Amino acid sequence: MNRSSYPFHDFTRAKDNLFEALVESGETYAMLTGDTGTGKTALLRELRTKLDRARYRVLYFSESKKLGAAGLVKVTGEALRVRASICHSVNLDRLLRVLTEESRTTLLWLDEAQDLPAETLAEVRALAESDLEGSCRIQVLLVGLPRLRAELQAHPYLWRRIVVREEITGLVIDELQDFISHHFKADQSKRLCKQGQAALFERAAGAPGLLLPMYRTILRRAGPGKSKIEPELVEDALDRWELA
Repeated sequence: MNRSSYPFHDFTRAKDNLFEALVESGETYAMLTGDTGTGKTALLRELRTKLDRARYRVLYFSESKKLGAAGLVKVTGEALRVRASICHSVNLDRLLRVLTEESRTTLLWLDEAQDLPAETLAEVRALAESDLEGSCRIQVLLVGLPRLRAELQAHPYLWRRIVVREEITGLVIDELQDFISHHFKADQSKRLCKQGQAALFERAAGAPGLLLPMYRTILRRAGPGKSKIEPELVEDALDRWELA
């Protein structure tokens, strides 16, 4: 089984646009939204591999709900080896001083950003826009569920600064067979008829993170072999998967 990401059109488009925005255009802010399982985390992994480590430092925060303003400054400071203080304002001041001398750009990637506290969003902006000359070495990528758009629109001072707003929605059905063939051995990747493929795609809504476990469930239910899997068995396997 191939564990690399299948480069479906929506995935590739969003990845390339974010790379262009952050690296080639130097945008301070960018946003990526998508439902659970559409490939946001996989996209971040691939985007990171494309970055020049001599020019960029990535700080990835996976649980934004738990990220307070002080925690953001503390972790960022530790990554840049800033001497810590018990006083938040001192830590912030020291961090901002170090950032002006940094040779690398620091990329703050905030996942599950729809749950970021308002005070943390304000601190993100303070870090990104601390230099009046516009040379602060911070870029911000906000990643989250589709409702992140509405959450950020409630902060117009920040929303209007995010000019790059990407959304990843998943595969289209014409990509399904190639996606399955990418992840499964040849003798197991072509066992669904068109009706079975349609049932699988509809249940997963095109989300790669759902298609993979669903197809594994179908194969286990069907048992070993190379024969075509009947649509009725596909439906039964998916019903059981959803109830598990």
